[in-house]
Amino acid sequence: MKLILSLALLLASASCTTGQNRTDAPAIGTPSQNTEPTERALIVGSAETPDPVLTRVRELEKNGTVKDVVVLESFPLQIRLSAPKTVIDELNKIPRVGGLK
Repeated sequence: MKLILSLALLLASASCTTGQNRTDAPAIGTPSQNTEPTERALIVGSAETPDPVLTRVRELEKNGTVKDVVVLESFPLQIRLSAPKTVIDELNKIPRVGGLK
């Protein structure tokens, strides 16, 4: 029983200290790169393959500009996301083929 308790304590202490040296995580208390307020939006994609709207959303998601991306299975697809107003406007200006009217 003492062995199990000792192993549990060892694992618990190791898990508490593992994340302290991470370099990919932003430091606590640092402001985000984008200070614009975000809005929720529904963006309609294009009937093209590959979809240029979805491609751009994925690029923006990788660099952290767009968050909470949900792609709805529809045709053309619809994308729910959180982003600054300027980014939403940019996505809405992308030319589309076969979009909803």
